Amino acid sequence: MLHLVQSNKMESLAAYLIGWLGESKSTLQNIFSPDVVLVQSPGMAQWLKIEIGQALGIAANIDFPLPSSYIWQLYKGHVADLPEQSAFTKDNMTWKLMSILPSMSGKPEFASIAQYLNDDQPLKLYQLCQKIADIYDQYLVYRPEWILTWEQGENNLPDTDVDAQPWQPILWRALVDFAKGLNESPFHRANLHQRLLTELTKINHQDEALKPLFVFGLSAMPVQQLEIFAALAKTRDVIIFWFNPSAHYWGDIVDNKQVLQAKLQTLLKQASDEFAGGISGVEDYLLVGNPLLASWGKQGRDYQDMILGLEVELHDAFIEQRPESLLEHMQHEVLALTHRGAAEPLPAEELLSNGEHYPKIAIGQEDSTLQVHACHSPVRELEVLHDQLLHLFAQNSELHPGDVIVMMPDVAGYAPIIDGVFGGTDKALNIPYAISDRNAQQESPLLNSFMQLMSLHQSRIGLSDVLALCEVPAVQRKFDINPEEFDLLSVWLGDAGVRWGWDGEDKLRWALPNEPQNTWLFGLQRLLAGYAMGGQGMFDDSVQQIAPYEHIEGQHVIALGKFYLFSRELGKALAFCQQSASLEMKKQGALALIEQVYLPDDDDQSYILQLRQSIEQMTAHQNQYTGEIVHDVFLAELEQNLSSKGVGQRFLAGYVNFCTLMPMRSVPFKVVCLLGLNDGDYPRQVVPVGFDLMRIGKGRRGDRSRRLDDRYLFLEAILSARKRLYLSFQGFSAKDNSPRSPSILLSELLEYTEQTFCLVGDDGLTPDACVHNLHQHIYHEHALQPFNPRYFSADDERISQRSFQTHWLALAQQLDEGYVARDEPLDFCPMPLSILPDVAHTSEVELDELLQFFSNPAKAFFSQRWQTRLTRIYDVQSDDEPFELDALSRYVLNERFVTTEHQDWTARLRAEGKLPTGNIADISLQPIRKQSQALADALAAIIGGPLDEVRPKREEINLELSCLCPLTSDLDSASSGSQTQSNTVLQSIQITGWIDNLYNGNLLFWRPGKVKGNNITQLWLTWLALCANGSVAKDKCAYFVGIDDKEPFRVGVVDMAEAKTQLAVFIRYWRIGQRQVLHFYPKTAYEWLSVQDETKALLKAQQAFYGSHFAKGEGEEPHIRRVCPDLTQHFDAFSDVSHALLGPLFDELGSQS
Repeated sequence: MLHLVQSNKMESLAAYLIGWLGESKSTLQNIFSPDVVLVQSPGMAQWLKIEIGQALGIAANIDFPLPSSYIWQLYKGHVADLPEQSAFTKDNMTWKLMSILPSMSGKPEFASIAQYLNDDQPLKLYQLCQKIADIYDQYLVYRPEWILTWEQGENNLPDTDVDAQPWQPILWRALVDFAKGLNESPFHRANLHQRLLTELTKINHQDEALKPLFVFGLSAMPVQQLEIFAALAKTRDVIIFWFNPSAHYWGDIVDNKQVLQAKLQTLLKQASDEFAGGISGVEDYLLVGNPLLASWGKQGRDYQDMILGLEVELHDAFIEQRPESLLEHMQHEVLALTHRGAAEPLPAEELLSNGEHYPKIAIGQEDSTLQVHACHSPVRELEVLHDQLLHLFAQNSELHPGDVIVMMPDVAGYAPIIDGVFGGTDKALNIPYAISDRNAQQESPLLNSFMQLMSLHQSRIGLSDVLALCEVPAVQRKFDINPEEFDLLSVWLGDAGVRWGWDGEDKLRWALPNEPQNTWLFGLQRLLAGYAMGGQGMFDDSVQQIAPYEHIEGQHVIALGKFYLFSRELGKALAFCQQSASLEMKKQGALALIEQVYLPDDDDQSYILQLRQSIEQMTAHQNQYTGEIVHDVFLAELEQNLSSKGVGQRFLAGYVNFCTLMPMRSVPFKVVCLLGLNDGDYPRQVVPVGFDLMRIGKGRRGDRSRRLDDRYLFLEAILSARKRLYLSFQGFSAKDNSPRSPSILLSELLEYTEQTFCLVGDDGLTPDACVHNLHQHIYHEHALQPFNPRYFSADDERISQRSFQTHWLALAQQLDEGYVARDEPLDFCPMPLSILPDVAHTSEVELDELLQFFSNPAKAFFSQRWQTRLTRIYDVQSDDEPFELDALSRYVLNERFVTTEHQDWTARLRAEGKLPTGNIADISLQPIRKQSQALADALAAIIGGPLDEVRPKREEINLELSCLCPLTSDLDSASSGSQTQSNTVLQSIQITGWIDNLYNGNLLFWRPGKVKGNNITQLWLTWLALCANGSVAKDKCAYFVGIDDKEPFRVGVVDMAEAKTQLAVFIRYWRIGQRQVLHFYPKTAYEWLSVQDETKALLKAQQAFYGSHFAKGEGEEPHIRRVCPDLTQHFDAFSDVSHALLGPLFDELGSQS
C-alpha cells in the first residue's frame, strides 16, 4: 500500500516515522534485515539518526540511501548480470562519445557538430561530449520513452520536433551499438524502468515478510521514481513522508504574474467582442491563496499533484498552533493558505492601506524573529552575523551553537572568510563552527597544489607560482625544506633574476623568442655557479654568459641543493603535462608524481587517498577510449572526479553549521540564517544548453528546474526556522557605497511583510508611515567598517547592533571623539607623550642619529616610541622580466658607472638578468651612460680627479652645545616656534660623530638622482656640524651634486658661532620630536622655501607633498601619511618648523649670491 504522510513540521513527520520504526523493531520478523529510509541528502539522514536515537534509545540497523542508488539496487535484484555501475552513466557516456563522435561528424545530420569541432581542439571535443552525455542522462530520467523510441529505429517524437537536432537519435543508437561492441551491459534506466515495472506488476499480492519502505523528506522526484514506488507499494508498504507547507489543497493556486496575464488575455478578448459586457474572465477562477506559496511553490505543487494522481492513502499530521511572532504568523499564513487571514485575493485598496476588512497583523516592538541585514561585503556579512549570534546566545541561555544553521548559495567562496572571522576571535568570543558541503579540492591546500602542478603547461611558471607550490607543507617535508630555508630561497631566486619560463625554449609556446634570460634555468645556473666559483668572474654557458650569484656561502648551500631536487621534479611534471598519452599512462604518471613531490602527514592522508581514487577511477574508461589524450582532457576529468569527492560533512555536530541550501533543506533549526542573497547570485543562474530537446518541447510535471528548485528551497528554509530567521545580502558597494539590489526572492519577502504586518499601535498611522516603521524594524543597514562608533554606542535604540569586538573599541572611541564630538579631523597625537626614560637625561647625541631623524621625523617617532615600522618587510616577488629600467634600476646603474668609471658593466648586468633583453638593453643604457658621465665629470671638477682615484679624508666631530629646550608644558608652543626664554630651560649636549666626505677641505655629497629637499637638509646639518666644530677654512664650501643639475648645490662656510646657534635649533626640535610628532617634511619644506612668491611656493609645496600622476609625493610615505594625511591641517606648524630649520640656509645662500 502507498501511504502519504504530510505535515507542515518535520518534527511531526519524524515522530510518525519513529512510530513505524518502533512497530518494526518490536516484531521479530526479518530482525536482521535493515529498515530502509530514503532521504535526499546526508544532512537529512544525520538529523533523522539523532531524532530516532533520542526517541528509541538507539538508531541501529537502518540504512539511509539516496533514491537513485536504492532504485539501482532494485534493478540489480530483478535483472540478472547487471553490473555495479551502468554503462550509461554520464562519465561512461562521455568517453564513449569521444570515441564515436569524430567519426560521425561527416554525416549531414551532424553539420552543426562538425562546424563546432572544425578547429580540432581535443578539450573542446571532451567538453561537448560531457554536455551531450548530460543531456542524454536527463532523457533517461525525465524522457525515457524518447530513448526507447530512438532505440526502435524511430527518429521522430510525438511531442517534440527532433528536426532541430536531427543528430541526437542517430548518435544515441551509435552509442548503444558501441557499448554492445565493448560487451557492456545494454541496460540503462529507460529500459530497466520498463522491465522493473513489468516484473513488479507480476506480483499482485502483499508480501508480509517485507519491511515497509520509507521515503522521507523528498521535496520532489521524477515521475520515473514515483512510478517505481507506486509499483513497489503493491507488494509492500511504501510510506512517503512529505513536508507539505499548507494543510489545504494548493495544487490549483497561481502567482500574481499568472493572474495578471489571464486578466490581460480577458481584456483583449473583451475588446474584440462587441457583446462582451458582463462576461466573467477566467481570472475569476484563478486563486492566489498565499502570495509566497503561490510564487515559490510551483515545484511542490507539481509534486503534490503527481502523488495525488496515484492510489495513495493520506495521513495528515499537520500541526496548527496559535502564532505569536512575525515568523510564526508568516508560517501560519502559508499553512492556512491565506493572506492577512483572507482566503480570497485582497483587493488593491486593501493592499495599499492598513486594511479595513482584513487589517494588517500587528507585531510587538520587541519581535526580532525576522531580520534582514544589508552589508557591504561578504566579510561584513560574517562579522555582523558573528555579533548577532553572540547577542542571541547572551539573550537565550538555552540556545546553543548546534541550534543554528547558516546557509548560502556558495559556501566555498565564503569558507576562507568564515575561518578568518569565526576562527580568529578571542577565546571569550569563540563560537564553535563547522563548514560542510565542500568538495575535497576546495578544502585541501595539498589537492589545490597538485592541480596547480598538473596545470604547469597552462601557466608561465612564474616565480610566485613555484614558490607557492614549494610552500605547501607536504612538499617541504618531502624535500626537507624548513621555513627559514624557504625564506632564504625566496630572496635568492628573486635576486638571481628568476621571473618566468622554464628555459628559453619554454617561451616558444607563448609565441615569444627563445630567450633564456630570467628563466628558471638561468636563475638556477646563477645560483649554482655562485656556490661553485664565487661571485667574481663569469660563467660561460653554451648560450650566453652568466654572472654567478654572489651571496651564497657556508651551510646555506644545503638549502640550494634541496631546492634543486624540487626543481628537477618540477621539470618532470612540466614534461608530463606537455605529453599526450593513453589514460593508463597518464594515470601511472600522475600517481608517480604524487610519490615524488609530496610527503603527506596524518592530516593529509585522507586527501591523498581521495586523490589516488580520483586518478585510478579513470582506468574504468580505458577500453571506452583507447586513443591518446592531451593533458588538458586528463586535467578536466581529474577536476570533475575530485569535485564529486566530498569531505567529512560534519552535519549536526553541535556547532554552528555553514553549508549550501541543499543538504539541510527542510531540517528544522531554532535559528536559520541565509547569507549571500544578492541579485544574480540567488536564485542561481544556469545557462541552458542549446541542443536540449526538453527545453524545446513542452515541459512536464516533475521536470527539474534549478530556478524553481531554488525558489522552493528558499520557502522551505523560511518554514524550517523556529525562533529566528536571519537574512543577509550585500546591499551596498564597498567602493562607492552605492545601493545594490537584493535577490528577487528577498525583495518579494520584504514586499509581502510590508503588505501583511505592522508594528503594534501603527495601524492608526498612514500606510506609508506604517510601512516605514516596519521596514526600520526588520531591515538593518550596516556600516562599511566594524569599528564604526555606532557599534559601540550607549544608545539603547542600537543595543541589538552593538559589537562584541573589543579590539575595535579604542579606534571607535577615537573616531567618535574626532569626528562626532568635535566635528573636525582627528589628530594623530594631539598631546605630547611622556618622555622615554632612556632619553630623559640624554647629554650626547650622534650626528648620524640627527641626520636620520631629520630625514623623516615621523618615521623616527614611530621607531623610537613603539619600535614600529609601517613598511613591508618583504616585497612581493615579481613575475615580470625587465622590459625597461625603472627609477630604482637607473639609480643603481648610475651609481655603478660613477663609482667604477673605468669598467664596462654592460656584460655583467646582462649576465645578472638586470637589463631588458635584446637591443632594448643598449637603448636603455645610452641615456644612463650620458648621465653618469656628466655626474662623474662634475665630481671630478670639484675634487680634482676621478672619484675612484681621489680618496676622501675623515673628520671627527666632537663639540658641546648649550641650547634652550622647552619645558614639558610648553611643547605645543615650542613646536610652532613661539616659546620665550621664560618657559625654556638651558641644557648642554655633546654632538659626536665622523664625517667621511671631505675632499681638499670641501664637503661633498652626491647621488645618482635628482637632489631633493631631504638631501639638502642632510648637507646643511652636516655642514653646520663641521663649521661649529671649527674644521672648515673660510674658502671652503659644501656641495651636493646630482643628475641633470646645471650647477651643483653649493653653500659657503658659516661662522662658528652662527653654526652653533643653528645647530641648537636643530637640537631643540629633535628634543620636541622625541615626545610628539614634528611636522617637518624636508622635501616639501625645501620646495616651500625655495620660491619667493607665496602662491607659487604653496603650489610647489603641495605638489611635493601630494605628488602627481608621474611621481609619488612625500606625503605618501606610510609614516607621514599616518600622522599627516592632510598637510593643510598642520600647515602652520609645518611652516614654522621649516623656516626655523631651513630658513637660515636660504638666508645664507642669499647673502653669498
